[in-house]
Amino acid sequence: MVNLPDDWWQYATTCQALSELFIQHLLSLFLSVEINGQTQQGVYTGFLFCYREHLLWVTAGHVIDEIRYILSAPNASIARMRWLDNCAIPGAESTPVHHRDMEMFSANESGVDFGVVKILGLDRANILRNDQVKPMTEQVWKNVHLAQPEGYYVLGYPKEWGELSEKRISENQVLCSFGANLACLPVSRIEYRGADPTDEFWNDPEAFYGQIMPFVDVPWHQPESVVGMSGGPLFSIERDINRQIRYRLFGIQRSWRQDERIIRAEPIHRIIGIMTE
Repeated sequence: MVNLPDDWWQYATTCQALSELFIQHLLSLFLSVEINGQTQQGVYTGFLFCYREHLLWVTAGHVIDEIRYILSAPNASIARMRWLDNCAIPGAESTPVHHRDMEMFSANESGVDFGVVKILGLDRANILRNDQVKPMTEQVWKNVHLAQPEGYYVLGYPKEWGELSEKRISENQVLCSFGANLACLPVSRIEYRGADPTDEFWNDPEAFYGQIMPFVDVPWHQPESVVGMSGGPLFSIERDINRQIRYRLFGIQRSWRQDERIIRAEPIHRIIGIMTE
């Protein structure tokens, strides 16, 4: 670990290896809904967080707003709603959402793009029973100010990497499946450019701004767009004096500038402040 090059964290092979570590914290929501006779389906990125003995699904506030809108739409019929909990058993890669009247909170209207769902009852029991899932605790964000990051990663399920497949099993039945592919992208932090009255993207000096970096070893295999990754965790990465890798939760992905491949994330200290309040 000591003799690695300075850009070790930007290699696709490194991202692949670390994504297998990070994925234990991720939990995504699959939603299939029929609106005016048309079926729409997709995956919402988020992660698990234990806070004061509550099990929470953490994501972006605008993601919660969209889910709430869909669930309350009078012309919408929910076909399937499942937690993608990374279970290693084939055919059991998800667990149903038993209570669709979920306890949800969004701070988006107050200017902080952060939201949570409180996971209760059978959903909580099923998720915690899966040994492939590990909720984050305060250890992953505590003392973030002491971090000396070499780089960062943003994780999530880009919409363009979603795979819908259909297989006819009888004259009247078609089996549909949806695959969500995880992206782990290296990010280099950049300085705040200053307020721009013509561009809301730069209206928050406390936000985390970062440049998505190309892989060093391969010039491809990154999504063109990170739409769908909103609500994903932003991790820092560093090597400590014991030659071990240490990562911390720095924030939540909320928006990006596609032309420059720059992301903006809500900082973890602001999120924890809202949760505590």
